[in-house]
Amino acid sequence: MQVGGRIVKYERLTLVTVRGAGHLVPLNKPSKALALTHSFLSGKNLPIHC
Repeated sequence: MQVGGRIVKYERLTLVTVRGAGHLVPLNKPSKALALTHSFLSGKNLPIHC
């Protein structure tokens, strides 16, 4: 298994980092950005593996 990033939660704030992506995650890692955006907009838990 390879680590794709990290999720850290602070009270009502969730910080997601995507390994191998700069500040333009959709440009650098489009499939991971789409999975994160879809989960967020659907109100679902963030994906563990994407």
